[in-house]
Amino acid sequence: MNDDRHYMERVLELASRGTGLTFPNPLVGAVIVAGGEIAGEGFHAGAGKPHAEIEAIAAAGESARGADLYLNLEPCCHHGRTPPCTDAIVEAGISRVIFGIFDPDERVRGQGARRLRENGTEIETGVMAREALELNLPYIHRSLTGGPFVMLKLAVTLDGRITLTGEKYISCSDSLECVHGLRARLEAVAVGSGTLRADDPSLDRRLYDRPLDPPVRIVFDSSLAFPPGHPWLEKGERVILCCSEAADAARIEELEGAGAEVTRLPPGDGGLDLHAWRRDLSNRGITSVLVEGGARIATSMMKAGIPDRLVLFHAPVIAGAGEKGWYQDDPPPAFGEDPPAVGGDLSLSYVEVIDGDVMTVYDRKHVSGYLEAVTKEPGDVHGID
Repeated sequence: MNDDRHYMERVLELASRGTGLTFPNPLVGAVIVAGGEIAGEGFHAGAGKPHAEIEAIAAAGESARGADLYLNLEPCCHHGRTPPCTDAIVEAGISRVIFGIFDPDERVRGQGARRLRENGTEIETGVMAREALELNLPYIHRSLTGGPFVMLKLAVTLDGRITLTGEKYISCSDSLECVHGLRARLEAVAVGSGTLRADDPSLDRRLYDRPLDPPVRIVFDSSLAFPPGHPWLEKGERVILCCSEAADAARIEELEGAGAEVTRLPPGDGGLDLHAWRRDLSNRGITSVLVEGGARIATSMMKAGIPDRLVLFHAPVIAGAGEKGWYQDDPPPAFGEDPPAVGGDLSLSYVEVIDGDVMTVYDRKHVSGYLEAVTKEPGDVHGID
């Protein structure tokens, strides 16, 4: 195996240890190699905590001088909650920095690499770039577009149904664990009020491989039926309720008094204006959302072109016409009439067999273009509409 790839695999493994902890920061791992051996390593464990490079340099000590530093993301060169990593790298005497992708944050965008080169540090890029992009896809999306990354996830039968009479879950247990992994990677989880009433889901991350706080919960609830005494609120967990402009003011005051955040949204096609919802998320600092349905929300999302990624978990079962389909054509097109085009810019990105299920991942065109955006030498990197 190529040595650079070998060490970058370790970098990505370390970076993933920060999953669910670093919002709004990216996941970053670092490995320092001296004399063909790992001399120090680290990862970013949360906003305001030392960056991965600093952890690795501290662990390596004097061995860092003349060594190679491996990173999945270009090192920062600006003052935030912590000092610039580029300064620490130069001071440590590291001779070569190898990273997977450029950081598209406007405060970095190639300036980190340029500053290191100016100080005599050798730079190599593009090692395991695709894997580095996937690890930080929500962060990359927000940096390039300014908006939150939205993923729509559905568990469906082979004939596209999201209910199965007599069964609580359609997916197998391994798929459920995978979904909790998605919840760990994304900052918030969104559902419709109908799904909340019917299934009473926990929407937590309990099946992830280590304990994590629950995500931000978002509920589409036009009439604000959400109970002020809900356990999420009683535990002090963050809940955002999305209602219509006509929602009762006294009810809003009651729910906000119980700890919920309530946002009024204008009407949209078949419900609430989802583009306004996305802008509201940005204003609230939400970086990424996993939308888990149900059918009405999924249909509205697809019609509005909101999801950046669509993930379907197909279970090997036929449910039949008596069960609910995930996409609701209401009314359905007349005989001989072409259905309206929805999701026309989606392309298949990934397929995985998970026990008896098949997970298929579809990305919108702009997401498919991110790899080029983060592997070009900036300033060729520009925001994507």
